[in-house]
Amino acid sequence: MAVFRFSRGDTMIYFLSDLHSNINFSTLKNYLDIATDDDLLIILGDIGLKFEKTQQNREFDDYFLSINKKIAFIDGNHENFDYLKTFPEKEWNGGTAGRITENIIHLKRGNVYTINGKKFFVFGGCKSSDKWKKAGLWHPDEMPNDDELTLAYKNLKIHNYEVDYVLTHKYEKGSEYDELQKLTDFIDNNVKFNKWYSGHWHVNEKIDDKHIIVYDKLISVD
Repeated sequence: MAVFRFSRGDTMIYFLSDLHSNINFSTLKNYLDIATDDDLLIILGDIGLKFEKTQQNREFDDYFLSINKKIAFIDGNHENFDYLKTFPEKEWNGGTAGRITENIIHLKRGNVYTINGKKFFVFGGCKSSDKWKKAGLWHPDEMPNDDELTLAYKNLKIHNYEVDYVLTHKYEKGSEYDELQKLTDFIDNNVKFNKWYSGHWHVNEKIDDKHIIVYDKLISVD
Protein backbone atom coordinates (compact mmCIF):
# COMPACT_ATOMS: atom_id res chain seq x y z
CA MET A 1 0.00 0.00 0.00
CA ALA A 2 1.64 3.23 -1.13
CA VAL A 3 1.05 6.35 0.93
CA PHE A 4 2.32 9.79 0.01
CA ARG A 5 2.00 12.53 2.61
CA PHE A 6 -0.53 15.30 2.14
CA SER A 7 -0.10 17.40 5.24
CA ARG A 8 2.12 17.70 8.24
CA GLY A 9 -0.67 19.27 10.28
CA ASP A 10 -3.09 17.49 12.57
CA THR A 11 -5.17 15.99 9.75
CA MET A 12 -3.90 13.64 7.09
CA ILE A 13 -6.06 13.56 3.97
CA TYR A 14 -6.18 10.51 1.70
CA PHE A 15 -7.95 9.67 -1.56
CA LEU A 16 -9.60 6.56 -2.99
CA SER A 17 -12.29 6.10 -5.62
CA ASP A 18 -14.85 3.72 -7.11
CA LEU A 19 -15.66 1.27 -4.35
CA HIS A 20 -18.79 0.07 -6.22
CA SER A 21 -20.32 -1.63 -3.16
CA ASN A 22 -17.31 -3.92 -2.84
CA ILE A 23 -17.01 -5.04 0.77
CA ASN A 24 -13.67 -6.66 -0.13
CA PHE A 25 -12.09 -3.38 -1.31
CA SER A 26 -8.82 -4.16 0.45
CA THR A 27 -7.31 -0.68 0.31
CA LEU A 28 -10.24 0.73 2.28
CA LYS A 29 -9.75 -1.92 4.95
CA ASN A 30 -6.02 -1.24 5.05
CA TYR A 31 -6.69 2.47 5.42
CA LEU A 32 -9.07 1.93 8.33
CA ASP A 33 -6.37 -0.09 10.08
CA ILE A 34 -3.90 2.81 10.01
CA ALA A 35 -6.18 5.86 10.17
CA THR A 36 -6.34 8.01 13.27
CA ASP A 37 -9.47 9.78 14.48
CA ASP A 38 -8.11 13.01 12.98
CA ASP A 39 -7.48 11.63 9.48
CA LEU A 40 -9.90 12.16 6.60
CA LEU A 41 -10.51 9.84 3.66
CA ILE A 42 -12.07 11.46 0.58
CA ILE A 43 -13.67 9.04 -1.88
CA LEU A 44 -13.97 10.42 -5.41
CA GLY A 45 -17.31 8.91 -6.36
CA ASP A 46 -19.08 5.63 -7.10
CA ILE A 47 -19.31 4.30 -3.57
CA GLY A 48 -22.57 2.57 -4.46
CA LEU A 49 -24.55 2.91 -1.23
CA LYS A 50 -28.00 1.27 -1.63
CA PHE A 51 -27.24 1.01 -5.35
CA GLU A 52 -28.55 -2.49 -6.04
CA LYS A 53 -30.91 -4.76 -4.09
CA THR A 54 -28.41 -7.58 -3.69
CA GLN A 55 -26.97 -9.36 -0.69
CA GLN A 56 -23.53 -8.02 -1.56
CA ASN A 57 -24.84 -4.46 -1.61
CA ARG A 58 -26.67 -4.90 1.70
CA GLU A 59 -23.54 -6.27 3.35
CA PHE A 60 -21.50 -3.38 1.97
CA ASP A 61 -24.06 -0.82 3.16
CA ASP A 62 -23.99 -2.21 6.70
CA TYR A 63 -20.20 -2.29 6.69
CA PHE A 64 -19.63 1.15 5.21
CA LEU A 65 -22.26 2.98 7.27
CA SER A 66 -20.77 1.59 10.49
CA ILE A 67 -17.29 3.01 9.81
CA ASN A 68 -16.19 5.18 12.74
CA LYS A 69 -13.41 7.07 10.94
CA LYS A 70 -13.92 10.38 9.12
CA ILE A 71 -14.96 9.93 5.50
CA ALA A 72 -16.12 12.48 2.93
CA PHE A 73 -17.18 11.60 -0.59
CA ILE A 74 -18.35 13.13 -3.82
CA ASP A 75 -20.95 11.35 -5.89
CA GLY A 76 -20.13 9.56 -9.13
CA ASN A 77 -22.51 8.29 -11.77
CA HIS A 78 -23.24 4.91 -10.14
CA GLU A 79 -25.07 6.10 -7.03
CA ASN A 80 -28.53 5.91 -5.50
CA PHE A 81 -29.20 9.63 -5.76
CA ASP A 82 -32.70 9.34 -4.28
CA TYR A 83 -31.13 7.81 -1.18
CA LEU A 84 -28.41 10.47 -0.93
CA LYS A 85 -31.02 13.23 -1.12
CA THR A 86 -32.79 11.99 2.03
CA PHE A 87 -30.05 13.19 4.37
CA PRO A 88 -30.01 16.60 6.07
CA GLU A 89 -27.60 19.24 4.87
CA LYS A 90 -25.19 21.01 7.19
CA GLU A 91 -22.44 23.58 7.03
CA TRP A 92 -19.11 21.82 6.84
CA ASN A 93 -15.73 23.53 6.49
CA GLY A 94 -17.15 26.53 4.67
CA GLY A 95 -19.54 24.69 2.35
CA THR A 96 -22.75 22.68 2.41
CA ALA A 97 -22.61 18.91 2.84
CA GLY A 98 -25.00 16.03 3.43
CA ARG A 99 -24.63 14.27 6.78
CA ILE A 100 -24.89 10.53 6.10
CA THR A 101 -23.72 9.45 9.58
CA GLU A 102 -21.85 11.14 12.39
CA ASN A 103 -18.59 10.33 10.57
CA ILE A 104 -19.57 10.24 6.88
CA ILE A 105 -20.19 13.39 4.82
CA HIS A 106 -21.47 13.79 1.24
CA LEU A 107 -19.64 16.70 -0.42
CA LYS A 108 -22.06 18.63 -2.62
CA ARG A 109 -21.42 19.77 -6.17
CA GLY A 110 -20.10 23.27 -6.66
CA ASN A 111 -18.94 23.84 -3.08
CA VAL A 112 -15.54 24.97 -1.88
CA TYR A 113 -14.42 23.47 1.43
CA THR A 114 -11.45 24.63 3.49
CA ILE A 115 -9.54 21.79 5.15
CA ASN A 116 -6.17 22.31 6.84
CA GLY A 117 -6.18 25.82 5.45
CA LYS A 118 -6.43 24.48 1.87
CA LYS A 119 -9.34 25.12 -0.49
CA PHE A 120 -11.01 22.16 -2.20
CA PHE A 121 -13.46 22.75 -5.05
CA VAL A 122 -15.65 19.69 -5.59
CA PHE A 123 -18.01 18.60 -8.34
CA GLY A 124 -19.33 15.05 -8.59
CA GLY A 125 -21.23 13.14 -11.25
CA CYS A 126 -20.70 12.30 -14.90
CA LYS A 127 -22.57 10.78 -17.83
CA SER A 128 -22.91 6.98 -17.86
CA SER A 129 -22.27 4.88 -20.92
CA ASP A 130 -25.38 3.49 -22.62
CA LYS A 131 -25.07 0.02 -21.06
CA TRP A 132 -25.78 1.50 -17.63
CA LYS A 133 -28.83 3.47 -18.74
CA LYS A 134 -31.44 0.99 -17.58
CA ALA A 135 -34.09 0.99 -14.89
CA GLY A 136 -32.75 0.65 -11.37
CA LEU A 137 -29.16 1.49 -12.28
CA TRP A 138 -29.39 4.87 -14.01
CA HIS A 139 -30.55 8.18 -12.57
CA PRO A 140 -30.75 11.57 -14.32
CA ASP A 141 -29.05 13.22 -11.34
CA GLU A 142 -25.76 11.69 -12.47
CA MET A 143 -25.45 14.90 -14.50
CA PRO A 144 -25.52 18.37 -12.93
CA ASN A 145 -28.58 20.57 -12.86
CA ASP A 146 -28.61 24.32 -13.49
CA ASP A 147 -28.48 25.22 -9.80
CA GLU A 148 -25.38 23.09 -9.22
CA LEU A 149 -23.61 24.59 -12.22
CA THR A 150 -24.56 28.12 -11.19
CA LEU A 151 -23.22 27.48 -7.69
CA ALA A 152 -19.96 26.14 -9.11
CA TYR A 153 -19.26 29.19 -11.25
CA LYS A 154 -20.40 31.51 -8.44
CA ASN A 155 -18.09 29.94 -5.87
CA LEU A 156 -15.13 29.90 -8.23
CA LYS A 157 -15.66 33.62 -8.78
CA ILE A 158 -16.00 34.26 -5.02
CA HIS A 159 -12.64 32.57 -4.53
CA ASN A 160 -11.09 34.67 -7.31
CA TYR A 161 -10.71 31.61 -9.54
CA GLU A 162 -8.05 30.15 -7.29
CA VAL A 163 -8.24 27.00 -5.15
CA ASP A 164 -5.65 24.54 -3.94
CA TYR A 165 -7.33 21.35 -5.14
CA VAL A 166 -10.04 20.34 -7.58
CA LEU A 167 -11.92 17.10 -6.86
CA THR A 168 -14.24 15.57 -9.45
CA HIS A 169 -15.48 12.08 -10.20
CA LYS A 170 -14.26 12.20 -13.78
CA TYR A 171 -11.61 14.13 -15.66
CA GLU A 172 -11.41 13.95 -19.41
CA LYS A 173 -10.55 16.23 -22.28
CA GLY A 174 -13.77 16.93 -24.21
CA SER A 175 -15.22 13.81 -25.78
CA GLU A 176 -18.83 15.04 -25.54
CA TYR A 177 -19.22 18.75 -25.09
CA ASP A 178 -21.97 18.81 -22.47
CA GLU A 179 -22.31 21.21 -19.52
CA LEU A 180 -20.03 19.12 -17.33
CA GLN A 181 -17.33 19.14 -19.98
CA LYS A 182 -17.73 22.90 -20.33
CA LEU A 183 -17.11 23.25 -16.60
CA THR A 184 -14.09 20.96 -16.81
CA ASP A 185 -12.58 23.03 -19.60
CA PHE A 186 -13.40 26.28 -17.82
CA ILE A 187 -11.54 25.17 -14.70
CA ASP A 188 -8.57 23.93 -16.71
CA ASN A 189 -8.32 27.21 -18.61
CA ASN A 190 -9.36 29.81 -16.03
CA VAL A 191 -8.80 28.54 -12.49
CA LYS A 192 -5.47 28.43 -10.70
CA PHE A 193 -5.04 25.16 -8.77
CA ASN A 194 -2.23 22.92 -7.55
CA LYS A 195 -3.68 19.46 -8.22
CA TRP A 196 -6.82 17.94 -9.72
CA TYR A 197 -7.87 14.54 -8.39
CA SER A 198 -10.52 12.40 -10.08
CA GLY A 199 -11.66 8.78 -10.30
CA HIS A 200 -14.05 6.90 -12.61
CA TRP A 201 -11.58 5.08 -14.86
CA HIS A 202 -10.51 2.33 -12.41
CA VAL A 203 -6.84 3.13 -12.91
CA ASN A 204 -4.15 4.82 -10.85
CA GLU A 205 -2.58 7.26 -13.27
CA LYS A 206 -0.70 10.53 -13.29
CA ILE A 207 -1.83 12.33 -16.44
CA ASP A 208 0.60 15.18 -15.84
CA ASP A 209 1.98 17.12 -12.89
CA LYS A 210 -1.46 18.57 -12.05
CA HIS A 211 -4.00 15.88 -13.00
CA ILE A 212 -4.13 12.61 -11.04
CA ILE A 213 -6.58 9.72 -11.54
CA VAL A 214 -7.23 7.75 -8.36
CA TYR A 215 -8.56 4.23 -7.91
CA ASP A 216 -7.38 1.62 -5.39
CA LYS A 217 -3.97 3.06 -4.54
CA LEU A 218 -4.34 5.04 -1.34
CA ILE A 219 -2.67 8.38 -1.91
CA SER A 220 -2.15 11.71 -0.29
CA VAL A 221 0.02 14.55 -1.51
CA ASP A 222 2.54 17.02 -0.13
